[in-house]
Amino acid sequence: MPSYELALIIKALQRPELAQTIRRTCENIMTRGGIIQKMENLGLKTLPYRMVSHGTRNAEGNYILIKFDGRTNSIMSIEDELKRDVDIIKPNIFREEEEFVRPCSKGPCVFGELPNPDHERRVWKRKALKKLRYTKGEQEQLM
Repeated sequence: MPSYELALIIKALQRPELAQTIRRTCENIMTRGGIIQKMENLGLKTLPYRMVSHGTRNAEGNYILIKFDGRTNSIMSIEDELKRDVDIIKPNIFREEEEFVRPCSKGPCVFGELPNPDHERRVWKRKALKKLRYTKGEQEQLM
């Protein structure tokens, strides 16, 4: 199952009503086969602009992040249910990309090549001597 991140903006509610809304949202995810990995409450903040939701104008909202794993065919139904909830101002579901791990983060970065610093030094010296226009005999003596 792919990982998703649900970013919710919930109305400025008291703590018990906020907990009930979050619980309702989590139950919605779990009934559709989702597994909740992590929840984070970012707190009550002023909104960047006034948002109208279900006929009310909101200037503040609670920001909640929920990371979960779910089936791809259930995401649309989860989002539809969240849009109908009167306490939620704005739900956004994002697919979480897998973290990119650099191939050379540990140890030397070889990519199947055999490291030979002596060869690289000889090639560089040969090019330098060629630029200086030494003859082959003089180049072999210098190497």
